[in-house]
Order: sequence, then structure tokens, then C-alpha cells
Amino acid sequence: MSSQNPQVQLQQLLSHCQSLQLASLTADGKPTISYAPFIQDSQGNFYIFISQLASHTQDLLQQSKAAVMLIADEHDTRQIFARTRVSYDCEAFAIQRDAPEYSALLDAMQARFGEVVGVLRGLGDFVLFKLKPTSGRFVLGFGQAFILTGDNLQTLHPIDAPKRPA
Repeated sequence: MSSQNPQVQLQQLLSHCQSLQLASLTADGKPTISYAPFIQDSQGNFYIFISQLASHTQDLLQQSKAAVMLIADEHDTRQIFARTRVSYDCEAFAIQRDAPEYSALLDAMQARFGEVVGVLRGLGDFVLFKLKPTSGRFVLGFGQAFILTGDNLQTLHPIDAPKRPA
């Protein structure tokens, strides 16, 4: 990423990424990590459509907590130790098939990802989740980290590096 305004770079990362890294916990506290293609609404919520055969689906149905990360591609970064990324702690909500927004969200997902979404819609084991961010952190690189606050977690506050003991 360039030396543009950090707010612009955050928006570029969010619009460039098509999938997110998804971390969840099993009922007995074992961490699980995976990924899922997503769409995002104007309030900053993420929507994923995932199979009940995947362990993280059961995790989200039971725990309703997750962490997500979107990260710049390795090929687009100058320094592998300082990849641009944003991470969020989220609350997870399953959206029922008869909910008013269900079809519109999957239509938006199909517009973004193609006919495969139409195929997945026909499978009975896929669940649509809304991931509502509750906190966030944006990292541009070394010494460039921000806490996300405010409406839709769009306000960036620089994180000061801890002082080294003398």
C-alpha cells in the first residue's frame, strides 16, 4: 500500500479483499481458524455463507463470537513482517432462511462471486451469518497501528508504541 491517508488505505483493503480469515472457538475452548468469502454492508457488518460441515459453523452457532482478519496479499507487500491488515472482534448472528434480508444478501453475494453462490443456496447445510464488529485494529506496518472506534468502527486512533525501560 502507498503513503496515502490511513483511512483511505483501510477502505482500499476492505474493498480489495474478497475473503476474510475467520477464528472461532469450539464449545470446549479449542481455537479453530478458516476463511470465507464475504460481503460487507454500509454499517461495516460482514456476511458469510458457510457449510454446517465446517467446524467453525458449529462454533458460531454455539458461541456467537468470532475474530476476523483481512490482510494484504503477500505479493503486494514490500515487507513480509509488516503486511497491511485489519482485524475485528465480532458477534455472530445466524440469519434464518425466512428472514426478510436473507434473499437480498445472497443475491448480493451472488453478484460478487458468481453462480457458485446459486449452487450453494440450493444446498440445505449452508448457513448465512452476519458478523457484527465490536472492536477493531488496523495495521499499516511498523509503528503504524490504529484502534478503530466510532460509528461502524471507521474512526482511526493511532496506537503509541510502548516505551522501552531505560
